[in-house]
Amino acid sequence: FPLFWFNMPAILKGWMDRVLVQGFAYDLSKVYDGGLLQGKLSLFSFTTGGGQEMYSKEGIGGDIRYVLWPMQHGIMHFCGVKVLEPHICYAPENVSEEKRKEMLAAWSQRLKTLWKEEPIDCSPEWYFK
Repeated sequence: FPLFWFNMPAILKGWMDRVLVQGFAYDLSKVYDGGLLQGKLSLFSFTTGGGQEMYSKEGIGGDIRYVLWPMQHGIMHFCGVKVLEPHICYAPENVSEEKRKEMLAAWSQRLKTLWKEEPIDCSPEWYFK
């Protein structure tokens, strides 16, 4: 998805609101590592409008992990889903065609080994270190 106003697009958020409902995705007594969707994996793959430097600790947008906290931790991990390292293509519209091809090749390569990846820690320390 395209990162939109430091979040997922409204249509995707609406889908999550309608699908990841109490009783199916979570129960207030069973959340995070005890959530109802244990054993599932999630991966956020998205593009940004700004370059990687914009989403660094020193950048105007702050560390991209800060942006990911509510989506990966607050939605997916809350429901018990294990979260893989995100796949981010920074500012594809502002780079050369060659660089965009490299981004697609990197995504294609990652998909070949995706099931072998270990989930991130998904703790506050991972996001805010």
